[in-house]
Amino acid sequence: MKKKPSSLRYYQEGVPSSVDLSKWTLNIFRPEQEKPIKINYNELRSITQRIENRRVVCVCNWSIRRTWTGIYLEDLFKYLKIKESQFKGKFLKQISIGTADKGKYDSTIRIDDAFERKTMLVFDVDGQPLSLEEGYPVRLIDFGLYRYKGIKGLSELHITNEFETGHWEKMAGYCKEGKVKPKRYRIVDLQEHRFIEGAEVTDF
Repeated sequence: MKKKPSSLRYYQEGVPSSVDLSKWTLNIFRPEQEKPIKINYNELRSITQRIENRRVVCVCNWSIRRTWTGIYLEDLFKYLKIKESQFKGKFLKQISIGTADKGKYDSTIRIDDAFERKTMLVFDVDGQPLSLEEGYPVRLIDFGLYRYKGIKGLSELHITNEFETGHWEKMAGYCKEGKVKPKRYRIVDLQEHRFIEGAEVTDF
């Protein structure tokens, strides 16, 4: 990659200095349940892993194809035995680990659509663990939406009835749906510009 777009830097307002995996858990909150389901990093990685070469698109007009290792969001729900009645037609609010001085990031997506698009919780990229800047230890990616709709440094998942306005929608005025707009983007891995139709890119 000859030139790295500045927006490849996810934590533009400060990356966590470290994450202690011995203390980290992903907390999943279900409707009408006070206590979350807690799952640690090793258990999360024990769920059927997927290694997939897929393209992400940034709202800042660039795109890159990389190889991601992780699990499907749908597989996580199945593993945790979350009943369909608890998530069908609902939304998923994601919350980051955050930092003491900069706070936390959040974003909400539609669960049904996320399952259909094979949304992933990712641990590794191009065969290497995510860096802190890239979202260590786990990040969510919905490949049919702009990158800002998937939280990095993931800490909590909330199944909700409300499609909430997230951090980047509030701060930058981005669309709450986060759907990729059909137009030309800079294709970082190919070092050229191409037209993207507006859904997950599978043809290049």
